[in-house]
Amino acid sequence: MTKETRYGLTSLKRDFPNEEACLQFVFDSQHTRKCSCGGQYHLIKGRKQFQCSKCRFQIAPCSNTIFHKSATPLSLWFHAIWIFSNAKSGISALEMQRQLEVTYKCAWRILSLIRKSLKQSEEKLKGDVEIDSAYIGGVKSGGKNNEKLGQAIAAKAIVIAAVERNGQMRAEVVKVNSATITKDFIDKHIAKGETRLLTDGSRNYERAVFGMKRESVDHSKKEYVRGDVHINTIETFWSHVKRSITGTHKAISHQHLQSYLDAFVFHYNNRYNDKERFASLIGSLLHA
Repeated sequence: MTKETRYGLTSLKRDFPNEEACLQFVFDSQHTRKCSCGGQYHLIKGRKQFQCSKCRFQIAPCSNTIFHKSATPLSLWFHAIWIFSNAKSGISALEMQRQLEVTYKCAWRILSLIRKSLKQSEEKLKGDVEIDSAYIGGVKSGGKNNEKLGQAIAAKAIVIAAVERNGQMRAEVVKVNSATITKDFIDKHIAKGETRLLTDGSRNYERAVFGMKRESVDHSKKEYVRGDVHINTIETFWSHVKRSITGTHKAISHQHLQSYLDAFVFHYNNRYNDKERFASLIGSLLHA
């Protein structure tokens, strides 16, 4: 990563050295300094509001954002957002609590609000697109000789994802791993006419893919790569997600899994530039 794309603690302190700088940024990101009456907006000393110099109209820039009515200083919020932005393997609420020196409840709330603000794009994927499903979580064991394998799999969450080669990714938690669900996911996220779909040998794709070019590898025959046909990109993503959950979060409930998945997808889609990723994250939070 080049110097121009990095965004570390030194850069954060330079751009947002104090509470006022953070507040000025939030205002300028959503409003213009010039009022319709011809006056100029200025920060009211000791308050989180801006007032017009002529008509005296006031604007609270934190209203309708995740900072609304938060007692946590904006400078601490921005520090937390920077930590989240650079934590590609995720960060736990306990670790955020230690770094910010706040309560666990405060750290959990900050992380929860950030993740819930990260909605995936509705733009459809095209070109060479890999698609695969995975099973995540669950506390049950398959038992000796896998006699309880069905129960162990039933306890896991089912997720499905698609990724453009050298491009964007989409991922969702689904109820069942079926051809119908797979077809719905493809219809929602993939442009059919401009796509070559790359899959494994699952029968779900045989019934879900219509009007699309599809090539697959057969893992049951130990075939993982054939020319440029493989799903190694998406399987690498699944490996990263599972290791991050085990190592960082320890466990994630089914109820919150989608928001965590959105965070992993956000980091993947903004993987090349720390500075742009931080700017994109701030923009998402201000307009969530």
